[in-house]
Amino acid sequence: MNGYQSILIGLMVTMSASAYAAPIDLCVYDIMGANGDTMAVAKDYALVAKQWGVEIQAKVYLNLEAAQSDFEQKKCGGLVADNFATKKYNNFMGTVGAIGAIPNYSIAQKVLSALGSPKLAAKLKNKDYEVVGYMPFGLAYFISKDRSIDSLQKLNGKRLGVLASDPSQRRMAQKVGMKPVLMTFDNAASRFRAGEFDIVPAPLVVYQPFEVEKVLGSGGGIANYPLAFMSMNFILAKGDYPENFGQKSRQWFSEKSGQYMKTVLRWDSTVPKRMIYEIPEIDRSGYDLLLSQMRKEFVDNKTYDPSMIVLIRHLRCAQDPAFIECKK
Repeated sequence: MNGYQSILIGLMVTMSASAYAAPIDLCVYDIMGANGDTMAVAKDYALVAKQWGVEIQAKVYLNLEAAQSDFEQKKCGGLVADNFATKKYNNFMGTVGAIGAIPNYSIAQKVLSALGSPKLAAKLKNKDYEVVGYMPFGLAYFISKDRSIDSLQKLNGKRLGVLASDPSQRRMAQKVGMKPVLMTFDNAASRFRAGEFDIVPAPLVVYQPFEVEKVLGSGGGIANYPLAFMSMNFILAKGDYPENFGQKSRQWFSEKSGQYMKTVLRWDSTVPKRMIYEIPEIDRSGYDLLLSQMRKEFVDNKTYDPSMIVLIRHLRCAQDPAFIECKK
């Protein structure tokens, strides 16, 4: 290859990369702010994306509604937010948070790893949006001001904080005789502190930043029964980026899922063991049956994507063949 050919090839590569030169602003919701773990992942992702010819600028938000509003007003080309907030952009990915579907971090990591497969690419994009990444945010548990509430019967009449963006939480509350009180992720802590509800489901990452122990006092605790798995999803509005960029991104995130799960375990370890209380086995079985019935209901009414439910069930049954949905 002579010097002229080298220059020409270099110019063609530069021109190809410049076709996607307009930076994508990424609205990143991180409850810990600019130095939080979600923001750290977004910054790492931006460095990798640049190697693929796409410039990403991560911008932190402490308010979820503000981040989502800027994304929908096209002030940002991308959004990083939890699976309940992003479900409206991709129901398949949003269904990762199906109530009671993912019971532990082993299954969660296997799901996130599987999402890097090119076979699932079509499920992770539509005409308007594409899921280009995902990181674990943790299992959500009932955080209660009264740790004696350890059975389905004792839930009757209690006020449960439920995300306005997730109708399945509202339905679950009604199913067991609880009173759903609509909230947002941003105002959950202040309203819980103000006594507007008795129980709130949340991942354990909130324990320290939201000073949960102070809110619960001596009589409160966290029920050791995972209600749902939460992920932070990276969503891009369809735009001027390479066709194969989304798949490269998902494979990168899937390969990192084990590393990110260690971060979640670190968050969970900040909760003192004395704050955790057990649910009797008979009641755990009752919860399993109730949530299984509700997942079927939400598949039937198209709240949940059936393909994601099948994927999770397949991985769960491989781990626990005795689970109620695995028995023939």
